[in-house]
Amino acid sequence: RELRNGRLSGVAMDDRTGVWVIFTALRMIHEANPTAAVTAVSSVQEEIGLRGATTSVYNVNPHVAIAVDVTHATDCPGIDHNEYGKISLGAGPVIVRGANANPRVVELLTSRAQEHDIPIQLNALARPASNDAATIQISRGGCATGLVTIPNRYMHSPVEVIDESDLHHAAKLIAEFCLSIDEHTSFIP
Repeated sequence: RELRNGRLSGVAMDDRTGVWVIFTALRMIHEANPTAAVTAVSSVQEEIGLRGATTSVYNVNPHVAIAVDVTHATDCPGIDHNEYGKISLGAGPVIVRGANANPRVVELLTSRAQEHDIPIQLNALARPASNDAATIQISRGGCATGLVTIPNRYMHSPVEVIDESDLHHAAKLIAEFCLSIDEHTSFIP
């Protein structure tokens, strides 16, 4: 459902927004003729053990991966900023730093955002992520992993709310990240 000011509401916005962001980024990447091979995966069973991402990343065996998920928008009453940080709808996608985030991937995501005037928010995660980034990072011999999240208000309810501009900016960010990778790109911290 469309709301005022570019907001969208619905059930399962977390899954739907992730798929939309990934496929929109793929279109942008395709149009720009990337120098690196790019593979996209839409996985299943994240909430019950990260099963889809576990088997997918094992089969793809990437050098680098970006997991896309939602995060709690904290610009509303009832959300503890000390627990989740300050995350606002419409202020851009969130690049997560923490246990599952390779520092070079975070640095490249951040620099691409700055170079292309893509608004972003940074947030820290003090423990392993409860999403696909956790299993992607430790697959096989390890994978340089990044986590880009979309601010989501009222998560896991039938009236989740996201800002459409955050989706567009996340897709652009991921596309620019992928387009910047070539044979000289190193993800060794």
